[in-house]
Amino acid sequence: MQGVIINRRREYCYRIYNIGNLSHILSYGLCTKHHPEKDPDFIPIGNPGIIGVRDDTLVKLKDYGNIGEYVPFYFTPRSIMQYNIVSGYWAPEVPKLPPQYLLIVQCRIDVLAGLERFFFTDGQANSKLTKHYADLQYINEIDWHCIQHGDFGKSDGDYDRLRRYQAEFLVHQHVPVNAINALFVYNEKAATFVKEKLADASNTKLRVHIKSELFF
Repeated sequence: MQGVIINRRREYCYRIYNIGNLSHILSYGLCTKHHPEKDPDFIPIGNPGIIGVRDDTLVKLKDYGNIGEYVPFYFTPRSIMQYNIVSGYWAPEVPKLPPQYLLIVQCRIDVLAGLERFFFTDGQANSKLTKHYADLQYINEIDWHCIQHGDFGKSDGDYDRLRRYQAEFLVHQHVPVNAINALFVYNEKAATFVKEKLADASNTKLRVHIKSELFF
């Protein structure tokens, strides 16, 4: 990763899925577990403890409801979540998966900001220290340096960096297929699988790109 700057122009946010969820995504977009078009066969990859807490944690903005009502994105595909999945750091609670079984969904921030309701954070959304914003004029409150350089270490004594690295962009309930900018996978085998699914989908012009540098 040396010399690679992620999200250089601060234009994008990213969400990671098990690649087996792609068919439903191409038909219905990205849904919360509360949405009527949610995937009944959804293959989870996240930490169930964190996901459960979000259902009862209020957004720090008036009348925005709970965090669990939103589809969350990170500002880097090389998220702590991805690291835990690929490394097996929290296994078996978070099942270990090789990177070729992961699908990175990239969206433009300005497109998502045009949907029904959004907010973003300057750190992990659940944290009491984290601030929540609904206006893009505050986008520079995010610690872009650590995010863009893949730096979530704390050996220098900055124990808050891990929280800041997990800044999020969250969209209420649903992100339609036409709001997805691109798909990224780890290798050619994964790309072949995605291309077959894309060929079967008549409602999208999405393309898949092999970018191993976006994975751990």
